Amino acid sequence: MEKLKEILEQTYHFLEEKLEPVTEKVLELHEKNRKTFYVICGLVTIMLVCLILLIAIAVKGKKKTVEVYGEKLELTEPLKVPDGSELPHDYTVNRTTKKSWTEEEAKEWFTVPSEEDVETLSKSNDNMVNEIIGAAP
Repeated sequence: MEKLKEILEQTYHFLEEKLEPVTEKVLELHEKNRKTFYVICGLVTIMLVCLILLIAIAVKGKKKTVEVYGEKLELTEPLKVPDGSELPHDYTVNRTTKKSWTEEEAKEWFTVPSEEDVETLSKSNDNMVNEIIGAAP
């Protein structure tokens, strides 16, 4: 662990020693000619953004394609439906829907709501509306 710490300190001092003249030049440029400094900073920023975009596009474009080699499957026997629960004889898998009910179907399936049911539903709807817009001016 101490060896790693020593290596990091040496690296830090090395970089500090090598980058100190560059840092001084950059600060000097900033003090003497700010316009040139900002133009250079802008160009460097644009170049970094372009570099990042190029790397992102290159990484995205390197999709590995898998080539599938094979032969066309030819059936030697007819397909067999797996065993499962049997459907009742009168079971209909699908049906065509009619545009309207016949009188007999309406009497069998439709129940006319009572006055009390309509009143209860109306109150329930009014309560929901009041709850939603209750705080509105």
